[in-house]
Amino acid sequence: MKKLIVHMGAHRCASSATQALLRRNCAEIERKVCLVLRDDLRAEAHGIAMNRFHAYRWWSPVRRAEVSRTIRAVEQVEQNTILVSEENLMGVMPGHRGQGFFPGFRHLTRALARLDPVAEVHPRLIVRRQDKLIESIYGFRVAFGLRDDFSSFLKQFIGMDLSWLRFADDLTSAGFAETARIDVLEGWPRGSATSHVLAFLGLHDLTLAGGGLRSGNSRFGAEALELLLAMNRCALGLDMSWRRAILFPALRKAKHADTTLVQELLELGDDETSVLKAALAMPSRFQMTDEERKQMLSPLKGPNRQFLKHRLVGSDEGCWYDDAG
Repeated sequence: MKKLIVHMGAHRCASSATQALLRRNCAEIERKVCLVLRDDLRAEAHGIAMNRFHAYRWWSPVRRAEVSRTIRAVEQVEQNTILVSEENLMGVMPGHRGQGFFPGFRHLTRALARLDPVAEVHPRLIVRRQDKLIESIYGFRVAFGLRDDFSSFLKQFIGMDLSWLRFADDLTSAGFAETARIDVLEGWPRGSATSHVLAFLGLHDLTLAGGGLRSGNSRFGAEALELLLAMNRCALGLDMSWRRAILFPALRKAKHADTTLVQELLELGDDETSVLKAALAMPSRFQMTDEERKQMLSPLKGPNRQFLKHRLVGSDEGCWYDDAG
């Protein structure tokens, strides 16, 4: 029976950095492991069709067909170990298109359990504390065109079940009590994060010719995010391919993210520049107030402590709470 390791996210929890690490070192990895990343899943390069497992209940004909197709694909893979890494397996990023907090996760776990005739499935999930996750998602969304202010963005999460404990329980009830593992991003060891994540994914004794972990997807400071939000509100530079190729590298290299940078890159006229400056002068923030953070985390304190002690997690409470918290 094959071993199928499924790294399913979560979004904004070093998934892109992890996948970039795997991609850069794929020649070494693929000597023993069949590596399946986002582009492979979209193209069904190996025949593995997991992208929509989260979207359908167990009785859906579509899910049954995709599970059967994946079973056949796994059987045909030459290597004994398969590693799949794609955070969208859990569904759409929370806060995008009105989505909740991964409502299809249970469907995903049940579909993965159906692969047991041909593979021992080892789910892998990396999470972070909920307030930090929401702030990170907002920054990411601003980088990719969101115009909403932080207060408006945050409102959609009020009353939403943001507990990670449900995810640990879903994995356990799906039959993965012995094979699933959940890691906490804040607990990654400084100076040895690369070896830590590789061990978490079941990859050992690798010679990393492509280098270790690097910064992931679009992490910008407040100054750059203020400029990006102003650009979004002025509908400037909304071609995401241009942002990835031109704007983002320029922002990372610049000492200061200001209108001059955008003016030069987009060859803006005086009127457009004045409008951008006015938008930049509008108040903006990218983090919760102390009160907002308290309102979000207070009802989660109990579930979070239970989660951190869960058999699939086993992280120190100090990752998220100090002794007084």
